[in-house]
Amino acid sequence: MEPPSSRSITIQPPGSPQWVHDAVVAGGGVIAQPQHSTAAVWTAAKDVEGLRSLLRDHPHLEWVQVPFAGIENFLPVIDDNRVWTCGKGVYAEPVAEHALGLALAGMRNIADYGRATQWTGPVGRNLLGATVTIVGGGGITESLIRLLLPFHCTITVVRRNVEHIDGADTVVGQENLVDALVGADVVFLALSLTADTQGLIGRPELEVMEPH
Repeated sequence: MEPPSSRSITIQPPGSPQWVHDAVVAGGGVIAQPQHSTAAVWTAAKDVEGLRSLLRDHPHLEWVQVPFAGIENFLPVIDDNRVWTCGKGVYAEPVAEHALGLALAGMRNIADYGRATQWTGPVGRNLLGATVTIVGGGGITESLIRLLLPFHCTITVVRRNVEHIDGADTVVGQENLVDALVGADVVFLALSLTADTQGLIGRPELEVMEPH
């Protein structure tokens, strides 16, 4: 049997969406069966045992791509025997767009206005010129800042590494989270849910936030 080509990629499990196949081919990959591949794109986020079986049956696979930015589900099978990659950054722009939409809907009272059957008094706030705090400093934050630029917001980013981010007015460390929440008109949480970030916003943080 000929050795697998370095461009041969298997897409698993069977029944994976056609767009995944199209993306692999568009990127220069050659789709093949696992025994003829050097890499695998795994599309089933919850089927950890299926991926474990694939790697057990085909230990020659050198690279595995898992579907989302979060890899917590796959920690039991991730090893040092091959390269592992995830979807970090892939969803940054659509997630940032969704976050902006939710912020506008909340600040503009869209849900209540959509159900109203008669004219009411003005309710809501402008995002224009608002003070914004974003917790997290990854790709979603970078995309969100770009979307916020036309609104002329004052933007503070809270992140582990206090490094400059284009478009942010201030960048502070996580130890300054509470201070960064004071006076913010809107707060975005743009960071992964991990053991370290779970419960990041609690009573002390909520108590310093603006009542609106």
